[in-house]
Amino acid sequence: TSTVLLKLGVIDGEIDEPLGGAHRDVPATVASMRASIVSELKGLEAIPRDELVARRREKFRRIGSIDGRFPVLE
Repeated sequence: TSTVLLKLGVIDGEIDEPLGGAHRDVPATVASMRASIVSELKGLEAIPRDELVARRREKFRRIGSIDGRFPVLE
């Protein structure tokens, strides 16, 4: 689920779906996605490029690190 992926650090956040699912209200889904993307990009603008690259590398290193247990699933 998206909640588990968030706890594992695979995703950075969740976007709420309209009642009944994204396919039932495409304009609301698009508006929600747009607002989320714009907000994230505004937050990233202030971070130096080198730091963004370092953060991304670290994120993927953590995702690829397996110690045999998944505490968020226990």
